[in-house]
Amino acid sequence: LSNQNKWIVDFGQNFAGVVSFHLKKAKRGQRIVIKHAEILKSDGDLNVAFLRSAKASLTYICKDGEQSFSPTLTYMGFRYVSIEGIESIEDIDIEAFALYSDIEQIGDFECSNPLINRLQKNIIWSSKSNFVDIPTDCPQRYERMGWTGDIAVFAKTACFNFDVSRFLEKWLLDLRKEQLHSGGLPNTIPSHRYAFPVTMPKMAVDFWGDASLLVPMALYEKNGDKTILTKSYKSMKKYVNACKFWAHFGVGKHRYIWHTPSIFHFGDWVAPDVSKMSDWQKRSKWTATASLKNTSTILSNVAHILNKKEDEVYYKELAQNVSEAYESVFTDHKGKLLNEFQTGYVLPLEFHMFKEENVSFAAMNLKKLVEKNHYCIGTGFPGTPYILFALADNGYADTAYKMLENTKCPSWLYEVKVGATTIWERWDGLNENGECPIGEDGTGGMISYNHYASGAVGDFLYRRVAGIEPLEAGYRSFLVKPLIGGNLTYAKAHTKTPYGTIEVFWEIKDKQFKLNVSVPYGSEAKIVLPNKEVYIRSHGNYTFEATL
Repeated sequence: LSNQNKWIVDFGQNFAGVVSFHLKKAKRGQRIVIKHAEILKSDGDLNVAFLRSAKASLTYICKDGEQSFSPTLTYMGFRYVSIEGIESIEDIDIEAFALYSDIEQIGDFECSNPLINRLQKNIIWSSKSNFVDIPTDCPQRYERMGWTGDIAVFAKTACFNFDVSRFLEKWLLDLRKEQLHSGGLPNTIPSHRYAFPVTMPKMAVDFWGDASLLVPMALYEKNGDKTILTKSYKSMKKYVNACKFWAHFGVGKHRYIWHTPSIFHFGDWVAPDVSKMSDWQKRSKWTATASLKNTSTILSNVAHILNKKEDEVYYKELAQNVSEAYESVFTDHKGKLLNEFQTGYVLPLEFHMFKEENVSFAAMNLKKLVEKNHYCIGTGFPGTPYILFALADNGYADTAYKMLENTKCPSWLYEVKVGATTIWERWDGLNENGECPIGEDGTGGMISYNHYASGAVGDFLYRRVAGIEPLEAGYRSFLVKPLIGGNLTYAKAHTKTPYGTIEVFWEIKDKQFKLNVSVPYGSEAKIVLPNKEVYIRSHGNYTFEATL
């Protein structure tokens, strides 16, 4: 930007890290200012509006001659930097370094759709960018905090891609230390000024506090180590009991409906089918009630694993009571919501809250909503990780694939189509001209371009598209059942387990399906082909074929 004596550098990738520069010549007292941003404005300058109070700026005072500098004890979230204080860009050599905790990447996914492959890369980059000592929400603005809701919905995807055991176990220790005697949890771990909303001083909110159960269970499922459940059990129980307390303010059929309108909830956070933050929050009675059912079920299952029989029975009954209340209050008793929205169907379908005779009708109604919305996403944080499962597992795999492959906004691949190199907080972060349309629109101008939560779709890529599903915690026994569909002609994935690396590759040529599976030593695979043929295989490499 010659009119401002400013140079813009594009590193080609959004990430968390720092720059390092070498000045070829400089004078004593010369002032170099380097600012960081994720996107540019239409005039080519940095767009820093969404950093809020974060300065994201380095100021370096020179000595005479050549010199080099890289900051310590800090990091930024950025793709672009501006450089001021030099006469020519030729005076400086600048490079950037990505910073993240020492976590090994143990898995990856690829398929015949290059946009989905870029989506997978974006999931990886957003994970690294937000795994800096703690699991954060975003690395660029003034927060950079351990928001519980983000990792709650993303933990399963993280476990496919990375060995996050020690990383998340340490964070869970922090969570347990910060939990109140009442069972309440801060919304951020470590707690900060966002820890407890003013209107809810001693309680976490639905799905955010659920991290106390969802994260340990994700680790247990991946590694098969009960230790994390034993360490977390008391915390899990205190949290679910606290949620049950809030739900019991209702009377009659509302007794198990968690509806506390005077108390802050995130609700269907960043759902794109409604425009204001207040509209997201109005859905909290649906999301909170479904949350209570899910956490009660998980706690009952953990009690079974740890041989706590009384707790197993008690929380199973609680989960059943919550399910019945959800159907009684929110539906016509025939699988149709009285107030329809995608998340309102997704959660009870995924958490098995509908009566058996109503499941198919609920799934059909969800399908109709998705079709009406042109296969675009309408879910917020709570529903997004589960929507493709809710469709595919209830007979609508074609609809799920149309959502996955959709490139219209809002969708996973729209972001990729307009140049995203990480996962966004908001689906509409940029329009097709590369401009940010978000202002003070009732959401506080909230946008991050490096926010992994909606990247939880990675769980579907591994479990359904590639077909890798644990049958036992730790993958001693696992399922390989690829869900073919959409326009995909091949997919492959691998993930490391305690027994070794599972590898899956499938392809379709001339209506012939071919599947390669690598089974680690000491484990057993159940392979299900599209023609319903079933095979059981132990350690080794295998090839299967079927006619479609």
